[in-house]
Amino acid sequence: MDARLTSELILLFLYLGVIALYHAFDDQKTASKAAGILAIVGVINLPIIHFSVEWWNTLHQGATITKFAKPSISNDMLWPLLLNIFGFAFFFGAVTMVRLKNEIISKESHRPWVIELAQKTLRKEG
Repeated sequence: MDARLTSELILLFLYLGVIALYHAFDDQKTASKAAGILAIVGVINLPIIHFSVEWWNTLHQGATITKFAKPSISNDMLWPLLLNIFGFAFFFGAVTMVRLKNEIISKESHRPWVIELAQKTLRKEG
């Protein structure tokens, strides 16, 4: 078996265990604490997944763009890859900020500033 696939399978079981543990308790506070502890313990698996291709002889290739020396990936593929990584990171950040704004407005919907903001928005549309 491949070392990276096996360690990722263990990570999948940890994810499922966190979800199951969270839903196993009636008290949400206790469930959050128990699931959080299991998630912290599960973080130990992340470096194992990352270094598994270097520690064991596996099917997966080693690092290509994160080497400290010259990357072993061709420049014709490296620059578009890096551009897409940064583009996706900025897109993810923008979507996260919009979601955060919507969550804040949803949680604070009873506050006067949110009611005033909603009225201004309705006046602009109407």
